[in-house]
This record gives sequence, structure tokens and C-alpha cells, in this order.
Amino acid sequence: MTDNQQALREDIAFMRSLAEAGRQSPMMGGSILMSAGLIYAACAFITWFAATYPVSPLFMPILWFGGTGLFFVVLFALRGRLGPKSDSNRAAGLVWSGAGWAIFTIVLSLMLMGYRANGWWIMGAICPIVLATYGAAWMVGGILTKAGWMRAVGFGAFAMALVCAWYALEIRTLFLIYGASLLGLVALPGYLVMRQARRAAA
Repeated sequence: MTDNQQALREDIAFMRSLAEAGRQSPMMGGSILMSAGLIYAACAFITWFAATYPVSPLFMPILWFGGTGLFFVVLFALRGRLGPKSDSNRAAGLVWSGAGWAIFTIVLSLMLMGYRANGWWIMGAICPIVLATYGAAWMVGGILTKAGWMRAVGFGAFAMALVCAWYALEIRTLFLIYGASLLGLVALPGYLVMRQARRAAA
């Protein structure tokens, strides 16, 4: 019992030190978040537009995997420009990295489920799952940096995940809402994070 209490105290002290460090240094990686929001919002709006017209079955995989390939190119280009990181920024970076890999795995899983069940409507679950994952990451980022507006963005992402779930079977409406959500809840906050980091470095 004593060992468990000591471990708990050490965990609390570690989280407190991250929070204190977060007060002194803004979260980094805003340019990466902004790029992700813009790229995937563009994919969502193209999907919304293309849903009106008959397209090749390969069009959507090419579009979304092509967008993912573009994002990885941008990611590797931007990572080297982030500069030194504080402990809170490293922790936030791990959260976002974990969220990204979780999203990638979930998308592949849903594709496999859709293929096996011959029911591609399953793919409609991607939008609410992605937004909920972003919401969790924003919440953690807000806690680490003591930024209340990030937690508000997190709650907004949770709310829009529920809206997307409601329209999951209405493809055009779903991807229009999803694209707008990515702009407002990923790209725009990413831009704000990037501006804060630049002001702190000036």
C-alpha cells in the first residue's frame, strides 16, 4: 500500500510539473495541426462535392490516402522547424502522435470491416471517431498548458462528433459538417497555437 501511495504521489508531482511548465511555454506543433485541418477538410469538401456525381470506386481511397500522403510530407517538413521542446510540449506531442496513429488504425479497421461486411456505410463512423479523438487530444493539451480555450475546443469537437454521428448515413451532409468541423476545430486552433508560439519566441 505504501509503495502504491508513493507511486501516486510521484505521478501527481510529475503532472504538476508538466502543468507548471505549460504555463511558461506555449504548446508547439500548431503548424502541423493547421496543415492537418486544411488537408483533411479539403478531402472532406471534395467528398461532399463528389457524392453528387457517379465516381470510380477507387476515387475515395485515392483521395483520402493521397491526402494522408501529403500530410506525412508536410509533417516531416515541419517537425524539424519546431525547435527545442519543454517537458509539457513533449507530453502534448506524444498525445497528438498517439491520437494520429489511433485515427490511422481506426480508419484501416473500418475499411476492413466495410469490405468484409460489404457495407461501406460503416465508413461513416470515421468522422465522429476522428473528431472525438481530436477532442480528447485538445483536452489534454489544454490541461498541460493551462489554456482554457483548448479545453473549449475539445468540448466543441465532442459536440460535433455527436452531430456527425447523427448524419452518418447522409453522406453529403456528413462530409460538409465534417469539413467545416476540421476547419474550425483543427486548422483554426492550430493557427492560434502557431501564433502563440511565434509571439513567445519573439
